[in-house]
Amino acid sequence: MSVESYAGLLTLRRWVTIAHHIPGRVRLRFTNRLVMSLGERQLSALNDLCSDAGIIRQCQINRETGSLLLQYDAQRLSPALVDALFASEDEKAQDAFQRIVHLLNH
Repeated sequence: MSVESYAGLLTLRRWVTIAHHIPGRVRLRFTNRLVMSLGERQLSALNDLCSDAGIIRQCQINRETGSLLLQYDAQRLSPALVDALFASEDEKAQDAFQRIVHLLNH
């Protein structure tokens, strides 16, 4: 998929904070109950990114707490790159986003 295909995900980062992060596992907290409004199509697209052999291994949405748990391959996706994706600086986040999309496509 192209960067443009994932572009909507980048805009969502403004409503996301990292609640907890250890290499290979990050819990994201949504600040405006965004998780509650996700439709089945969006959830399906998120699940399509996950696979046991892929970079993103598992996605678990907790609608009650408004959080998303991502388990990823820390050998292939740097934890620092995950942190940069949710940085307050748009340029830093955009760079991290493009690098992550490149990893997902290769």
